Amino acid sequence: MAFTSYVFLLFYLTVFVLYWVVRERRWQNVILLAASYIFYGWLQPWLVVLLGVSTLADFFLARGMNAYPNRKLLFIWISLFVNLGVLAFFKYFGFFREGAIAALQSAGIQADLFLLSILLPAGLSFFTLKKLGYMIDVYRGTLKHSHSLIDFALYVSFFPQIIAGPIERPQKLLPQLEAPRIWQMDYFYRAWPLLVMGLFKKIVIANSIKVIVDRVFGLNDPTGFLLISGALGFTLQILADFSAYTDLARGVALLLGFETSENFNRPYTSLTPTDFWNRWHITLSTWLRDYVFFPVRRALLQSRFRFNESIAMSIPPIVTMFISGLWHGAGWTYVIWGLYYGVLIAAYQLIGIRGEWKPSSKIKIFFAWFIMFMFIVFGWAIFRAPSINWVGNALFHSPFVRAQNDLVLGLIALTMALVYSLPLIIKMLLDQYSKESWLQGAYYAIAVSLILIYINSSSSDFIYVQF
Repeated sequence: MAFTSYVFLLFYLTVFVLYWVVRERRWQNVILLAASYIFYGWLQPWLVVLLGVSTLADFFLARGMNAYPNRKLLFIWISLFVNLGVLAFFKYFGFFREGAIAALQSAGIQADLFLLSILLPAGLSFFTLKKLGYMIDVYRGTLKHSHSLIDFALYVSFFPQIIAGPIERPQKLLPQLEAPRIWQMDYFYRAWPLLVMGLFKKIVIANSIKVIVDRVFGLNDPTGFLLISGALGFTLQILADFSAYTDLARGVALLLGFETSENFNRPYTSLTPTDFWNRWHITLSTWLRDYVFFPVRRALLQSRFRFNESIAMSIPPIVTMFISGLWHGAGWTYVIWGLYYGVLIAAYQLIGIRGEWKPSSKIKIFFAWFIMFMFIVFGWAIFRAPSINWVGNALFHSPFVRAQNDLVLGLIALTMALVYSLPLIIKMLLDQYSKESWLQGAYYAIAVSLILIYINSSSSDFIYVQF
């Protein structure tokens, strides 16, 4: 059930009315929990079973850690094994599917339709990290497992976030789930700009640029110019698409009385790779920082083996970003993309450039931004490419421009990337420099008009749903 569909609109209006008619917090949570499971199982009802069983398992494992503190290590290892095992099975089944089918057929067993069509359940990567964060915090003693089953299950399955985040921390969402909620008009005033911008970025920008990006990355033998133009187009598409989902998720949650996390903070203005990951997919970055980066660094510092400072500082970001690449998908492009950013962060740190670094002059700031932006674009080229060989052929074996058709297609991609990026640039400048409310109002009026014009032109799903 996509946020941009008419089915979701009808679903949400029904939930909204029932939710606010009921005044008691407990029954509001029951309504939201039922709505979340209906939302998640709309297309594939069996996913509700997976979600429910995994939620029950972690709830009782967390209760076990409270009841038997001396066995906390056993319970956390069971949780890690189950959660990561389920995630790995669905995420990486495609790597081994052909071999498994061949082995079964050689043994005289006919591979059935289920084996041929196992797909990654939508949202599995996101709610798995939410549950793991909760369990690790309970194990560490930084979070007390004193929540009801309904509240915990709603935290895991909260429908505005379950498909593609944000990956909300229990310390932020659970207290809101356990507090009384009464309708306030302020919810509407704060939510509608998020909803308008989410629809605008998805329907007008992301879906429009997607057409030319798919055309470029669908070529068998692209030229260097097409790689650059396609990568720039995808750089715009993925920002517009993913930030649109976050805006819609935050707006939908806000209308229900919940303040959820911001996930993007002008990431393409970053000057360093660390700064980029502090601004891009913020909730994933902070999750990886707290549960992967810090533990790896702590383990290195406490190891009986002596590491020099440069190695001790380089290994944690490489390991963290490698895991980030694995989390994003089963493919060498994601693995290389993760390692690429890990090495990039380590290289910047080795020359003394960290996340808070900022040059002293505007010229140096511009060149630092330009270099980092080129790194970002190249990273997205790896991320979006069908294979690593595809990128390598475009870079090292294909000519920069082969024929007039390639030049025309590349120029169209560049032009569309420039034109469709202008609304985002204008909005950023308005937010940063303009205090005139009429300018913001005019911007939103134009955005709504364009949404109505573009709304039936495309209905593609959000990019991060596949992760």
